[in-house]
Amino acid sequence: MAVRKLLVVILTALLVGSVVPFALASGSENTTGTNEVPQEKVVAQKLIDNLKRLAEVTEAKVPENMTNSTYLTLAEEHYNKALSEFQDGNYNASMVDALMAMHYYRLVLSEISPMKGAGANVEAQFRAQVERTRAYLRYAERLINVAGERGLNVTEARELYNETLEAFKLVMEDVRSGNLTKAREDYEVALQKKAELDSALKELRLQMLHQNAEQVVERFLAKGERAIQLANRTLSENPNPELNETYTAFLELYTSVKTLADEGKWDEALNLIIEKRDVVKEFQMELGRGKVMARGHFKWEGNFEKLKELHERIIHDGRELKKLKREGVDVSKAEVQLRSAMNEYKLGIRLLRTGQPEKAKEHFDTAVTLLKEVEAFINAHS
Repeated sequence: MAVRKLLVVILTALLVGSVVPFALASGSENTTGTNEVPQEKVVAQKLIDNLKRLAEVTEAKVPENMTNSTYLTLAEEHYNKALSEFQDGNYNASMVDALMAMHYYRLVLSEISPMKGAGANVEAQFRAQVERTRAYLRYAERLINVAGERGLNVTEARELYNETLEAFKLVMEDVRSGNLTKAREDYEVALQKKAELDSALKELRLQMLHQNAEQVVERFLAKGERAIQLANRTLSENPNPELNETYTAFLELYTSVKTLADEGKWDEALNLIIEKRDVVKEFQMELGRGKVMARGHFKWEGNFEKLKELHERIIHDGRELKKLKREGVDVSKAEVQLRSAMNEYKLGIRLLRTGQPEKAKEHFDTAVTLLKEVEAFINAHS
C-alpha cells in the first residue's frame, strides 16, 4: 500500500498537463493480469512504451546546437535509469523514473517550441495563476475600500490595483488568442505591477494597524499570555530544547511589549511586534507542533519540520539567484518560479491556519515542484 500511495502522489504531481494521459498511468486497476505478470510490470511496461515514443519525438525536434539543456540531460538520465530498472525487475522504481523522464522531456519540448511542445499545459498554468490572482485582487479591493472608509489616502493603491487588473486581463487575452509568447512577456509585466501593488497594500495595512495600535497590542498580549502558559505546561511535561529556545526569545519580546504598553506607548509596542514577527512565527511553529497561538485551537498532524525546511529552501534559492544575477546570468524565469513557490507556500500556511490541511498540502506540493526546477537551474549555472 505504501508504494501505491507514493505512486499516486508522483502521478498527480507529474502527469498534470503531461503528454501521457493520466488514465493510462493510473488505470492499472482495470488491468486483467495473471499471477505470472505482476500488476506493477504491466503499468511499468505501458509507461516505458510511451516514454520511448516521447523520447523519439523529442529527439527528432531537438536542434543540433542544443547542447546545454539541463532538462534534456535530466530526461536522458531518468530514461536510462527507467529502462535499466525495468530490465532488473524493479518495476516500481522504473515507473518513477519513467514519469520523471516524461516530465523533463515535456519541458524540453516547451523550450524548443512553447506553442507546440506544451501549449495546452502552458495555457492551463496561466489560467491557474490568473485565477489565483483574481482571488488576490478581490482581497486587495476590499482592503483598499476599508482603508478609504477609515480616512486613509488610497489613491496610489487604487491606481496600482486598476493597473494590475488590466495587466492580468491582457495576459488572459493573449492566452485566449493563442499567443503564448506574448502572454509570457505580459505576464512578467503583470507580476511587476502586482509586486508594486503588494508594497502599497503593505503600507495600508501598517497604517490601519497603527490606527488601532492599542487594540492590536492588547490582543497580542492576551494571546501571548495564554501561549506562555501553554508553553510552560508543555515544557514541564516534556522538555524540548527547540521549544525552549523559541519560548525564551518570545518571552523577552512579550516582556518588552508589555512594558511599552504599560507606559501607553502603543505605537512603539506595535512597531516592536512587527519588527520581531519572525520570533512570533518561530514560537508559534514550535508551540505544541500543531497549535497556532494566533488561531486558538487549530491542530494539524503534519510535519512542521518539513515546512520549516521548505521555507529555508526558498530563502536559500533566492540568495543563490541573486548571486547568479550579479554574475550576469539571466534568472528572470527562475525568479518567477521562485516567487510562485513562495506564494504557494504562503497560501498553504494560510489554509493550515484555517483548518484545511488537505488543500494546504496541494500548495506545498506545488511549491516543492517549482523549487526543484529553480534548483535545477541554479545547479546548471553554478
